[in-house]
Amino acid sequence: MTKKILSLLAASAIAITTLQAQPGQMQKPQQAQMQKKKRAKGVKSVFLIQRGLPHYSMLVKKMWNDETLALTPEQKRKLEAIRNETMRQIGEIAPEVAQLRKKIVRGTKNGLGAETLYADVDRLATLKAKATKIQLDCIEKTRAVLTPAQIAYIDSRMKQHRKKRQRPKNLPVPVQ
Repeated sequence: MTKKILSLLAASAIAITTLQAQPGQMQKPQQAQMQKKKRAKGVKSVFLIQRGLPHYSMLVKKMWNDETLALTPEQKRKLEAIRNETMRQIGEIAPEVAQLRKKIVRGTKNGLGAETLYADVDRLATLKAKATKIQLDCIEKTRAVLTPAQIAYIDSRMKQHRKKRQRPKNLPVPVQ
C-alpha cells in the first residue's frame, strides 16, 4: 500500500513538473527516461487510436524554438493554452482508464465471467472515445493556430522521424 502511494506521488510530481515546464524545455534524456519508465510499468494509452494521428502539440513543444518553424509569441501563447487544456482534460480521464483496464484484466485472470465485466468494458470504451475526441480537438485547434507552411514543415519532420525509426525491409529478421 505504501509503495502504491509513493508511486502515485512520484507520478503526480512528474506530471505536475511536466505541465508547469515551458514547452520545449524538457531535455531529450529526461524524455527518454520517462518513456522508458512508462514502458517498464506497462502504461497504456488512453486513446482509441494509438498510432497514426499527428501529435502536433507534442511535436510543436519539441520544436518550440526551431528557427525554421518560427513560432510567433502570439502563436506560442495560443499553443501553450491549447496544450495545457488538453493535458488537463486527459489527466482527468487517465486515472479511471487505468483503473478500469486493471479491473478488467484482474477480473479476467480471476475467472470472472465475461458478462460481469461488460459494464466496465463499456465505460472504458466511452472514456477512450472521449479522450480520442479531445485529442482530435487538440489537433484541429493546433492546426488552426499554425500557418500552412508551418504545418507542412512539421509534417515533413514527422515523415523524416518515421523513416529513421523504420527498419530497412531488406534486412533479415533476427532469430531468437
